[in-house]
Parts: sequence; structure tokens; C-alpha cells
Amino acid sequence: MKRICLFLAFFMTLSVFVGCSDKKAPKNKAKEYVFTHEDSTEVLNQVAQFIKYLESDDIRSAVEMLNILKGDSIIPLEPIQMRRQAMALNMVKGVKYDVSYLMFNSYKDNEVKMDITLFEKEENDPKPNKTSFFFRPVKFEGKWYLTTKDNITDNENGNTFDEEEDTEDENNEE
Repeated sequence: MKRICLFLAFFMTLSVFVGCSDKKAPKNKAKEYVFTHEDSTEVLNQVAQFIKYLESDDIRSAVEMLNILKGDSIIPLEPIQMRRQAMALNMVKGVKYDVSYLMFNSYKDNEVKMDITLFEKEENDPKPNKTSFFFRPVKFEGKWYLTTKDNITDNENGNTFDEEEDTEDENNEE
């Protein structure tokens, strides 16, 4: 019985190593994107301007900075989307806004997380006082635009980010 258990353990270990070594590279290699310090700076400057508008209670100007990725085009928010974003931003007026992180994946699928402190609280207060707002910066024709990370808007406009075919990189390769 002990020999059978040892044989099975050896066989399972061998099959794991063989299975790992036989993996082949995917046929369609994912496109690699190169982002520069200038890309980060431009996106963060736009987010900083957005935050300045929020801090000065200029929700309209903040919302006007937002765009929609519609297929292969960038367009300003439509009026109903502007109202929806303005209402959401009015509900989460904060006392402090911080960029939590900036993540670049491709020219269309990136993420900036902005944390919003809604109110100051006492040290031992268990009530949550923070929420987050997500941007999806998009590089289009060499310029960065702020779009919202909004599943409703993405679905309405047929945007999927799984298999991105982007020609932006072709003009920027050296």
C-alpha cells in the first residue's frame, strides 16, 4: 500500500512538471505598449485639474473634462451622461481628493483611482469616510483624454478591452 501511495505521489509530481514544461507560447502575442514619463505626467496633470475643479465646487467644468470612448473615437459626454456624472460627483463631494494609483495597460485600457475623503472623522470612529472614483485615460491621436471607468457607458458604446487592436503604436515606434 505504501508503494502505491509513493508511486502515485511520484506520478502526480512528474505530471505537474511535464505539464508545465509543455506549455506553448500563445499564437497571438499580446501587443506591448511603451509609456513614458510624459504620458504619466499628462494624465496626472489632467486628473489634478479635475480635482481643482472639484475642490472649487466647479462640478460642471470637471464633468466637461470627461469623454467617452465610442468605438475608435473619443467624444464628449452626451447631456444625459453629463447629468449622471454631475449628480454622482455632487453626492460624493469630499474634503480631500488623492490619486491612489495610475496603471497603464494599453492606449485604451488604463486606470487612475482617485480616493475621496468625504468627511474628517475621529480616530476610533468606525464609520467609513472614503469612496473612490475611477478614470480610464485613453490615448487617441497622440493626446490623452479622461474617460470614466463606467461599465454602463462601455457597454452602451460597444467597448471591450479584452482583444484590443490599436494602431496608435505604429506611428510612435522609432
